[in-house]
Amino acid sequence: MRRTPTDVLRRAVPVVLAVALLVAVFSTVIEHAGPRAVRPSVEFNAGGYDWTGVHRNRPGPQRLSIGVTHAQYSIDDWGNEGARVSARNVLAATATYQNQHIFGWGTLNPEPSPGVFDWSSLDRRMKLIRDTGGTPVLTLCCAPDWMKGGRAGQTDWSRLHAAPTPEHYADFAALAVAVARRYPDVRHFLVWNEMKGFWDNAQNRWSYEAYTELYNAVYAALEKAVPGVAVGGPYVVLDTWADRDAGGRPSTLSGECGTVDQRSIDVLDYWLKNKIGADFVAVDGGSITRDAAVVSSTTVASAVFGALTRWLRQRTSLPVWWAEFHVGQATDDGQRRLVASSVAALLHMVREGASVALVWQPELASDNPHEPSAPALWTSTHNKAGGRPLALAEAVARLQDLLAGPADGDLVWWPLADLGVLAGPEAMLMVNTADHAVATRVRGLSVRLAPYEVRYLPVPPGLPPVPPQWWTPAVDQCLREAPQATP
Repeated sequence: MRRTPTDVLRRAVPVVLAVALLVAVFSTVIEHAGPRAVRPSVEFNAGGYDWTGVHRNRPGPQRLSIGVTHAQYSIDDWGNEGARVSARNVLAATATYQNQHIFGWGTLNPEPSPGVFDWSSLDRRMKLIRDTGGTPVLTLCCAPDWMKGGRAGQTDWSRLHAAPTPEHYADFAALAVAVARRYPDVRHFLVWNEMKGFWDNAQNRWSYEAYTELYNAVYAALEKAVPGVAVGGPYVVLDTWADRDAGGRPSTLSGECGTVDQRSIDVLDYWLKNKIGADFVAVDGGSITRDAAVVSSTTVASAVFGALTRWLRQRTSLPVWWAEFHVGQATDDGQRRLVASSVAALLHMVREGASVALVWQPELASDNPHEPSAPALWTSTHNKAGGRPLALAEAVARLQDLLAGPADGDLVWWPLADLGVLAGPEAMLMVNTADHAVATRVRGLSVRLAPYEVRYLPVPPGLPPVPPQWWTPAVDQCLREAPQATP
């Protein structure tokens, strides 16, 4: 019997709908389609992410909260209006905390002369944070010129990173109080940034004594003027070296991720012992060694953030904040690997109990696909096609949603060395950190992930829970504390 075109269409439609439903449920993939797609023209597969919806991206205090640190490029008023609207939606969906420096990285000198304040640029950034529902954080850096040997009323940007001189520590503490009173909704403060200006050339180490003196002055002033705020430091970079003799001072904390510089550890040890108070410990680090050598696979290198978090939690009971975490830079054809590395780093932080992780510079600084850049959350808002979500944005948004939801047992699971899983009762986020495909069964489902693929997978009800054992060899291999040598 010959079928009419209408009969064929009637029979085909249910099949097409069924296939589409299966694809939406089992194959929602966070990835870019080609080497140039990760810039302005990101396309997400079936299901996608509703950037304009209501998001439950506020994890509880016992889970990792992800945020951003706004830098020079962000959603500023002089950008394209449509791009700014799109970027604001991405920001609202991805960032629990939003951090801004009081001077530099998008803001002007807040006190160009003693007692003369200019809040205009900081006000704009604070309005952005409030308008997008972020929990505001302020980094108390950097110092006005007149506090570090410069002339009052002038700003020498070449000396932005200079530290205030000791006779002006009280003045900087007073500025911190003025900032806190200007923005009473800010309850979290980071004191300074990466020990900038506190290097001691004569001793070839950080001047942790001077930094801690500044920190204590700021902490005491804030606690007296605005009691109840949370203050943290020392915001030191935990440097690693591939070559123990490349220029650092090797510590006993070493492994496949390199060797941690003892000078960074000394900062932490001195600050922990001599601070007059703190509400969290802030650190900075990266999976790339200081001597830029490749010492391990992406799988192991991304575990450095878990290994250091574990090490920090053995040293202090303070909540651990990753003020910055870096996985390197790449052109478009290398962004897929960096996104996978970033997601894996966050999973390791979740597993080891970090409290906060802040993505540095969430707006892509350049739309040039051949210019290396770190993974960002949205494209530049300076052009009409900008403000679009990048591959890392959906991964972070999905991760936040899972962290904010209920969980049965442990959230993070590594069924394979290269396959990390963040599991919730309704969905899972998976990442393959290998340069080859991986396949296994996850909670009874057969999955196969392409190289460096990140996948969000809604799961049907009734799946087995996450196993009580998890496999984290990468963290153990990455860094190990060797016993002190006997003289």
